[in-house]
Amino acid sequence: RERNGILVLITLLLIIVLIKYFVVYQYQTKTSLVVLVELDEAAAKLATQEILSPKENYTPSVSSTSQEKNYTLFYFDPNNVTVVQALQLGFDKKCAMQLSNYRDKGGKFYKPADLEKLYCMDKELFTRLAPYIVIEGNKKEEFKSEKTFAAKKESKQQEIKIEINSADSIEWMKLKGIGAGYSRRILKYKSMLGGFTSVEQIKEVYNFPDSLYNSIKNNLTVNISLVTKLKVNSVDFKTMVHHPYIKYEGTKCIFALKRNKKIKEEDLTGSSCFSREQLQKVLPYLDFSE
Repeated sequence: RERNGILVLITLLLIIVLIKYFVVYQYQTKTSLVVLVELDEAAAKLATQEILSPKENYTPSVSSTSQEKNYTLFYFDPNNVTVVQALQLGFDKKCAMQLSNYRDKGGKFYKPADLEKLYCMDKELFTRLAPYIVIEGNKKEEFKSEKTFAAKKESKQQEIKIEINSADSIEWMKLKGIGAGYSRRILKYKSMLGGFTSVEQIKEVYNFPDSLYNSIKNNLTVNISLVTKLKVNSVDFKTMVHHPYIKYEGTKCIFALKRNKKIKEEDLTGSSCFSREQLQKVLPYLDFSE
């Protein structure tokens, strides 16, 4: 048994040695040959490329147009812009230094067109820079004109008056801050209510900011006579339940009150259908006449 066991172990060792030889050494030899072939092919390609002329080998990576556009535009005063800033604006080095030397010799720019005095300033560069030139001495005048324009605009805004129960979306959008979205929400909420009884109800419009309401409230007026009221004693349950101030519980209570009779305003105010605050909001929308 021991002899047989030893023979089996020796056989296994021989098999392992053979496997190592064929798998490791033979595989490495094949791999090396493949690598050598690939290297030869790469060398051949390189040799072929060296024969070609420079023009055939050259492929421009960046066009001259894209290089020219390598600049950043910002507002600047030619009387105090630095050389580095001038280069960022698109000046070439020679032109940026010429600008600096011109100022060092006492030169000054009084208006944007004065920048064209520089010999290096071509028409294309000036056209690109002109909207961004701000002369320090002119800022006060520009500020005054802008302030006057803003005052006139604000005055014109204050003159606009909107009657909130009859205004359409076009009228609403005349107000600063009111776009198509807000005007659509306002008209939708007005339809759900049956009309507005006070200007402050605009604040109840979905997602309507207080800051916007405060900025337009002086432009708003309300005509209560245009409110559409619900005929309490003849309206159906489905119509009443959709009113934003009445909803399901309020509608259920009102219909319980008028189950066997036609009700009056006193019947509703003496009931527990609504709190005192709720009644103040609900009553303007109810008509108890027959």
